[in-house]
Amino acid sequence: MSFFFRMISISLTLIFVENTVFARAIDTSTLISVSRNRKNIFGFGICAVYFSVVTGFLGFFADNFLLESQILKEQAYIYQPFIYVAILGVVYIITLLILWKYFYKIFLRIKKFIHLSALNCAILGAMFLNAQNCTALSEYIFRGIGVGLGFAFAIYLTAIVYERLHDASVPYCFRGYPLTLLYIGILSMAFYGLASTPIKY
Repeated sequence: MSFFFRMISISLTLIFVENTVFARAIDTSTLISVSRNRKNIFGFGICAVYFSVVTGFLGFFADNFLLESQILKEQAYIYQPFIYVAILGVVYIITLLILWKYFYKIFLRIKKFIHLSALNCAILGAMFLNAQNCTALSEYIFRGIGVGLGFAFAIYLTAIVYERLHDASVPYCFRGYPLTLLYIGILSMAFYGLASTPIKY
């Protein structure tokens, strides 16, 4: 039971404390793009969790292969980016093909979320963070859940104030994108303050 609670603690920490977007400034462009419509949050969140978990799962075996290989171990840092991009690309293509072939109606509804959630820096960055912080397969999986839900949570925090950031009462030079970046920056400072507090898993 303590193992399960530890895994839940890791996921919650990645959602609320070490949020990928706010604590590490990974992929704010996708955050801004998706937050324009609150209806996008759920679909994007599901797809982000899916890709972060599946790529994390496969990344575990890729990392073990690199560490166990006597030839590649010393230069693992060179091969990791290529292997991670290949894993993400294969998962992306296979997911599109399966949905298109067997679940075409669902494919039409969520294809835009698949593109946005798979082809962004947060999912790829999560694979590198997993390699640095995880040793067990369960940690890779639960960190994947945390990264995906954390990304959705960051989008939600931006989406709930989107209309105010674009309100006509805001001076024209700050309205929209500039004020959104300021808002994200303020949230990032708050999350950075939380992240710099020691967390015991």
